[in-house]
Amino acid sequence: MTIVTIPFRPAFREPLLSGVKRCTARTKRMGAGGDRFIAFDQWFDLTSVTEEPLSFVADLWLQEGCTSRAHFIEVWESIHPGKGYQPEQIVFLHWFKLVRS
Repeated sequence: MTIVTIPFRPAFREPLLSGVKRCTARTKRMGAGGDRFIAFDQWFDLTSVTEEPLSFVADLWLQEGCTSRAHFIEVWESIHPGKGYQPEQIVFLHWFKLVRS
């Protein structure tokens, strides 16, 4: 197990800590299954990382901690203003679970 760093916006605190947000798409691989990270003072275990088209990830909007597909696209575009949302873009989808003590 490796400790990795995966940053999250403050708006994702509640979805992460409640277990609603279970994945995050990134333009680069941030870790691998079995790795661990801390967010908002809680530990999470990465369970898997797959490469997926962004359109597939947008359909997982709830697991991404968003309120709708449109909300996911809005968040993505705010994070990536230069490139924006390109449905065919391949991203790394990191699945994780909250470590309960």
